Amino acid sequence: MKKYPHTDSTDLIIYSQKPKKEKKPKVWLAALSSALAASVFTAGVFGAGLYYYNKHNPALTQVASGTKSLVTADNTGGEDASPQLTLNTNGKKVLTTPEIANQVGPSVVGVINKTKVQPQQYYDPFTGRRYYYTDPNQSDETVEQGSGSGIIIRQEGYIVTNQHVIDGASEISVILNTGEEYTATLVGQDSKTDIAVLKIDPGDKELTVATLGDSTTVQVGERAVAIGNPLGQEFYGSVTQGIISATNRTMSLDGRTYNLLQTDAAINAGNSGGALINEYGEVIGINSVKLSSTGVEGMSFAIAISEVVPIIDSLIESGHVSRPFVGIGIDDTNYGPFIKSVTKGSGAEKAGLQVNDMILEVDGQKVETRDDVNKIRDTKKIGDTLTFKIMRDGQTLEIPVTLTDTIDETTDNNTQQNQQEQNQDQYSQNPFGGGDWSDFFDSFFNW
Repeated sequence: MKKYPHTDSTDLIIYSQKPKKEKKPKVWLAALSSALAASVFTAGVFGAGLYYYNKHNPALTQVASGTKSLVTADNTGGEDASPQLTLNTNGKKVLTTPEIANQVGPSVVGVINKTKVQPQQYYDPFTGRRYYYTDPNQSDETVEQGSGSGIIIRQEGYIVTNQHVIDGASEISVILNTGEEYTATLVGQDSKTDIAVLKIDPGDKELTVATLGDSTTVQVGERAVAIGNPLGQEFYGSVTQGIISATNRTMSLDGRTYNLLQTDAAINAGNSGGALINEYGEVIGINSVKLSSTGVEGMSFAIAISEVVPIIDSLIESGHVSRPFVGIGIDDTNYGPFIKSVTKGSGAEKAGLQVNDMILEVDGQKVETRDDVNKIRDTKKIGDTLTFKIMRDGQTLEIPVTLTDTIDETTDNNTQQNQQEQNQDQYSQNPFGGGDWSDFFDSFFNW
């Protein structure tokens, strides 16, 4: 048997035990346990209260100063329950795209540009007269020459669209999203901003009126929804979605300068005059321009709504927009700007400006293009004077022109076109001048 350590005996040795020290009670452990228990109890009470409150208030909105607060509503409300997004900083509800389509879609209409069929005619050089194949007095047939979109802006039946959509129309029709068609009257048009206002008589029908927003607050990256009738009525009410790609895009088209919103939402022919809408269901732009070129995609533009609201109001109130008006048409050439037309009754005509005058300076500022002249003019008011320094027949002249109220460019262009047609008729009748072909033949055979 193995011996026990330090002895030769196998007897059990009992060692005397040293007295144990008394342990002090751990106060921190008791405090921690109490705090933990209190936290669990508090969390339980708070959770139960929050559950009860949410159960009876599904549209709870949390307020956070300077931030967006998005809250999902309770989904136990049946078939009509759906997530609701609210923006508390301005009190406006953020809509889903389907909600935007349902809310704003009925306010977007189709606009049809119709023109009368011109009776065909031919010219007889032997009699010097024109003959028609049909009686021109009995030709009332109209045909569609174009279409676009429009937006209902007032319950009385006022509709805003692009001026180029109705340009040259002898008759305008408006088609609601229900398919009902109305004949519209042209209240007024402004070719400079490409805006026109139409009016229909809805009778007792309740129209859906769009809410106009504030395009000055739009930020790059915000959601944008376009609604219109691309490629005609066949695709009426089409909805496309994108973002705001840029704001305050300045573009010059056909001598006009526009302040535009850029978006990548698809906009095609027929969308012109339709609505560009923000996430609150407000119209922030009027769809107008798309860049179409090889390798260019997703670049569409809308006229900023805040830019044209005063134009719309002016057209409704008076039928035109008051602006300082010179009364000249200008051609840009390699040698500088030349006057190509002078509007009858304008300040330019009264002052003595003439066709083919070369414009050197305006109010002491050198000008090289039509845009240079327009920029100087736009700094003036109706009744102000602009001094034109011109070159005429080798002589330099300074001619002061008093600015009058606007004569719309469309009216001016139509007058010029009619004058050109008359001139063409005259020269087509007799290239040697002095009457028609019958006079020429009479003089030729009766010398």
